[in-house]
Amino acid sequence: MVSRSPISMYKPSYLHRPGAEPLFALTLGQLAQKAAEEWGEKEALVSVYEEQHYTFREVLEEADRLAAGLLQLGLKPGDRLGIWGPNSSDWYISRVAAARAGLIAVQIDPAYQPPELLHALVKVEAKALICAEQFKCSSCYETVQALIPELNKSAEGGTEITSSKLPALKTLIVMSNKQYRGAYRLKDIISSASTEYIKEVNQLQTLIQPDDGCTIQFSSGTTGNPKAVLQSHHAMVNVSYFFTKNLEFDTMDGRFCVVTQFCHGVGTYFGIICSLQFGYTVILPSPIFDAKKSLEAIIRERCTHLIATPSLYVDLINTSQDLNLKVTTLQVAAYAGAPCSQQLALQIK
Repeated sequence: MVSRSPISMYKPSYLHRPGAEPLFALTLGQLAQKAAEEWGEKEALVSVYEEQHYTFREVLEEADRLAAGLLQLGLKPGDRLGIWGPNSSDWYISRVAAARAGLIAVQIDPAYQPPELLHALVKVEAKALICAEQFKCSSCYETVQALIPELNKSAEGGTEITSSKLPALKTLIVMSNKQYRGAYRLKDIISSASTEYIKEVNQLQTLIQPDDGCTIQFSSGTTGNPKAVLQSHHAMVNVSYFFTKNLEFDTMDGRFCVVTQFCHGVGTYFGIICSLQFGYTVILPSPIFDAKKSLEAIIRERCTHLIATPSLYVDLINTSQDLNLKVTTLQVAAYAGAPCSQQLALQIK
């Protein structure tokens, strides 16, 4: 039997205003299930650099196996699960799995250094952390190891963590084929999921509420330590729907090239949630932005949509000119994150 204590603390909205279209009373996990039912065999995710392809059905199945594996490890709805690493298919699946298990996904910037990572994990009292093997030239595991020297005394493979600096953190999971001291491999958590716990994940979908916490994202930290911002399922599902619809991106035939990080707002919404809303395909060119690889992915995968910051567009334009790479399939190129000059807008066009 599935049981859980309520984790919603409902508060009325600051502003009420009727709209032309009703809001959705859905969780992100229910949205993923709806996408699998509606577009089951359609491509949801293509990670070019990993040579990985997932349909919407496969996303749900893999996410449910990971969600079940996390519950087997002792995590419970409302627990905070850190996800730390650059863009990858594992990151995408981990984000959906957290929602299916009722966990609050803590989306951590892969560029964080040890003090910033420590602040983030302590601030939210993360119970588990899923981290990439590396970011650029840095080992993510070694960064965690610097914060948790107790890992040095652990055997290779997963075990419960005891950390003086991070007392709430009990589980470390690495997106890797290699075994690390004190850490589970993500693929092992997925493969170990039992039928009983997969059934529990499905039962949870009627217990997790739209007003429950879904995601914690951090501010930039410009004026001090990054601030943790909690977003509900209700907010994320509805913002993604109306944001995408108002921008006229609501096309299931679209192929969206994602060059911003999943951990940031644009990456989360356009790279994951809006795709589950409207059935378009997400294309990942590389783990971090690479102008040449992005252009090659746009051409090879015949991408129709792109959203990036103005500075990334400058790199894309210069690289396309230097390498004589012709982009012919893009229908929409949107920008966010900073003002865009008229001259740059004309170059993008």
